[in-house]
Amino acid sequence: MASYYYFVATLPTLMDSAVPPFGYADFMARAAGQLKPGDFRILDSARLSIPEDGQAPDVARLSSLLTRYYQWDASVRNELVRLRSQRLQKPADRHLKPGLPEWEGIKTAQTAFLADDPLQGELLIERDRWAFIEILAANNFFNMEYLVAYALKLQALERRQRFKAELGEEGYRTVYRSVLDTADYRDESGETR
Repeated sequence: MASYYYFVATLPTLMDSAVPPFGYADFMARAAGQLKPGDFRILDSARLSIPEDGQAPDVARLSSLLTRYYQWDASVRNELVRLRSQRLQKPADRHLKPGLPEWEGIKTAQTAFLADDPLQGELLIERDRWAFIEILAANNFFNMEYLVAYALKLQALERRQRFKAELGEEGYRTVYRSVLDTADYRDESGETR
């Protein structure tokens, strides 16, 4: 893989829990002018979450960091499916994505599942995601693996910025109201609604 000394040197350092210095779209626009076309395709395949079909894009396999990251992401999602299915006493098989388990991802999901509220669970997943990307990016400085890690971290910062407790509470109440409106249930008087 090629080295991108100049491009990497122009990028500001990303700090966990900080405000992103620029948006992911801006970063990709900058990268498009600096990277070889094949390397840009790898970078463009670096997404925070694996696609719905559970398969990483073929080009992502050219990055060992991205391959391992997608394994972590799939493990988090699969373990959350298993835990939620157990709680609801429903089968999980049809919701599981293919892939080998990754222990750090499983631990993250188990800890997030036990969080006091959904926001705390999401924040825990985001902290662990950041830490895992940092581990994967160790000893990569001016190469594609560094840029892939940078893209993932920038997306993580943008995602974290969208967390607002008030909006989450309002979303929950909206969904809950719609469930109650469509459900057949008995109120305190014993009458069916």
